[in-house]
Amino acid sequence: MTLLDDTLGAAFLGCLAAAILYGVTSVQTFLYFQGHPIKDGRFFKLAIFGLWAVDTIHIAFTAHGMYYYLVTSFGKFEVLLAPTWSLLAGVYLTNISDITVRCFFAMRVYLLCGRSRPVLRIVLPVIIIILALLVFITGNAFASKGFVLKTFARLNDVSFYLYTSFAAAVVADTLVALSLCTLLFNSRTGIKRTDSVVKVMMAFVINTGLLTSVCAMGCLVTYAIWPDKFIFMGLYFALSKLYVNSLLASLNARSSLRTREQADPTNFENVAIETPIVFPTRVTNTPATTVLDGTMKEMDTFQQTESSRSSS
Repeated sequence: MTLLDDTLGAAFLGCLAAAILYGVTSVQTFLYFQGHPIKDGRFFKLAIFGLWAVDTIHIAFTAHGMYYYLVTSFGKFEVLLAPTWSLLAGVYLTNISDITVRCFFAMRVYLLCGRSRPVLRIVLPVIIIILALLVFITGNAFASKGFVLKTFARLNDVSFYLYTSFAAAVVADTLVALSLCTLLFNSRTGIKRTDSVVKVMMAFVINTGLLTSVCAMGCLVTYAIWPDKFIFMGLYFALSKLYVNSLLASLNARSSLRTREQADPTNFENVAIETPIVFPTRVTNTPATTVLDGTMKEMDTFQQTESSRSSS
């Protein structure tokens, strides 16, 4: 019984968690495409749909793997010695989702840095992308070895691929969260309404970034302690869903955050109609540039906006 609890039981619970998160992903995808006032490019929308499609195939492969172990091979304990093809194929799909989401956040870091931080604007995104590529390459290498080596015991001989993948994922997610929080914190303007939106976005980044980092760390620790059990596998099933949901949640939050910012009677009317959430970085007579949703927009400062209102 303990054998099943630590293997099939853990994997089954992970599959349930992944199924629940897939439902959330589907709802978030629907909300993104239905009535979204912020117009993203066609290629970007296609990428979002592609992420959802990859996530759909991933949950189907995960369900197939659990069905194979729990139903098709019921009572055959020897099947626990080898990974089924669908679980190994799911690793490729997870890596595709993960690298796509991390590259998106790397671009967001790049845009948030702005022209005033030329070194950080290059260094931080490059490090994030390198780590994302490392996760992608080592994760796929481990899955490819699984098709060749056939058994979990033999896969332990190439476990350094998996250790490297999980460790790089933890570092990448932590770096993304810290970078975004620091850049958002430095973008405060001193205006109460806009600063409150910045605080909400910082809390959102911390929560989503922390969740993915903790899950990746859980995969790393559980595999290091119990390599012959499926506890790490259960956590890994849910990991890709967390990445996709963090991206979709950040995209869907733009409308509500923009509405919150527009509620201020001193809000920039000419900016709010045309652009996503854009705040001035200081109250001066020079243009200020800042990004909160992955696009760069040039805008006039508070005094210029107020003078245009008066003239109208």
